[in-house]
Amino acid sequence: MKKSTPTWLVKAQAEAAAQAAKTSCAICLPQETGDISRRQLLASGVSMTAYLSVAKLLAGAGTARAADSTNYPPQRKLVWINMSGGWDILEVTDPKPNSTGKLQLLYDYGQSHPVAGATDGSRLGRWLPNLAGIGADLLVVRGIAMGTTSHPAGSAYMDKGVLSNTGIVNSASIPAIIASESQATIPIVQLAGGSDPQTDRGILKPVSVVRAQNLDLYRSMYPADDAAIQRRMAILDLLKTSVAKSQGEVGANSRLSDLSAAEAKLRVQFAGNVGAKMALTDADKAAFTTNAPKGMSSDSQNAVALALKLLNNDLVTCINLGFGGFDTHQNQNTRLAPILASVDFLLAQFVAGLKASGQLDKTLIILYSDFGRTPAVNGASGRDHWPVGGALVMGGGIAGGRTVGATSDDTLSAAELIDPTTGLKSTDGATGVQLNPTHIGGLALALTLGPAYATYRPYLPALAALTRLKGS
Repeated sequence: MKKSTPTWLVKAQAEAAAQAAKTSCAICLPQETGDISRRQLLASGVSMTAYLSVAKLLAGAGTARAADSTNYPPQRKLVWINMSGGWDILEVTDPKPNSTGKLQLLYDYGQSHPVAGATDGSRLGRWLPNLAGIGADLLVVRGIAMGTTSHPAGSAYMDKGVLSNTGIVNSASIPAIIASESQATIPIVQLAGGSDPQTDRGILKPVSVVRAQNLDLYRSMYPADDAAIQRRMAILDLLKTSVAKSQGEVGANSRLSDLSAAEAKLRVQFAGNVGAKMALTDADKAAFTTNAPKGMSSDSQNAVALALKLLNNDLVTCINLGFGGFDTHQNQNTRLAPILASVDFLLAQFVAGLKASGQLDKTLIILYSDFGRTPAVNGASGRDHWPVGGALVMGGGIAGGRTVGATSDDTLSAAELIDPTTGLKSTDGATGVQLNPTHIGGLALALTLGPAYATYRPYLPALAALTRLKGS
């Protein structure tokens, strides 16, 4: 049976509507409206239209953690990059020097690129010279046992650390978990090609997602000039005074507390001119368009340029990005070359931009894919699905210039057991750990929320070989 609206609430809403009708201004100054009544505040959340409703979402206001009251503010930002389709690890993370009857190479090993400064023989594929040049800020991860050759299942396994043959997993994605602990202006943003973050599964602190197609809406929230900023500040002054007055009359309550928190957050954002920091200019794009490979997607250029700007202005905690086209069952050389050339150029520029602003050690970048591709070439000059993958990790203060994990030299058929501390292949072949996507998730959580957070996500273990930082 539907409950009737309380009389006091009906009256308060009517008062708010009548007050709004007295003036024609869209967003009014205090002298244009008079005081905001306690009933208006309690009934409608101060009727600042959708302004504060969106602000509350951005504020990430939520209940305390069920287990305890500990907070885990992210120590580093996360850039989570989905290389959709299942990339060929022989062309990315795992170039091989020898060809056998089972391992068919489409390149000469001499075309691959040594990782700058690496002493363990780390190399990247032939189309990734710029990423190989990142050197000490690059960690190569080989031999990830995917347990599947299904696109949905592989992508979900990497995103969430849970394997399901259907790809339907009732669990939050890694970026969403991290963003839920954040108080950033935009906790998580999904840009071009990024996987869709699951934010409503097992997260105790609500988190909002801004998607690329909605960025103009979020930009429109923020004033674009000094006069508009001052006008919004005057509105916030009125709200602050009115909330304080109401708290003095009725005491503290959750609705007034939420309004106060939203007001304080908006004040910081207006003062920091967030609107301008979210808008992409030609100057922002220049590093990603000048001398770029021919035929590069402008959507990809803009997405990476915007990611850099958002990070450098400290507006986000997590960014989901992505590049597609890796499902190369046919004509692999022709199809893969331009994709990897674009990835190599854009991400090298991205890393350089973060390094120049002093943000690289504060930003963890992880590239992953659905799975790998077969060691043998098929009849269409392509490679098919294979349950062994690889990943690239950059920035975040990681101890780079090295490789963790290994695959069998002749067939790629095995993700070899490794020493969890050194990351090297097990010497006896019988003891050690076989890498899988849960370890990539554990790496992300350990370097963002910290090792203590692991008690909340025991299915995402962190290995010392993967989480080792520079100087340790």
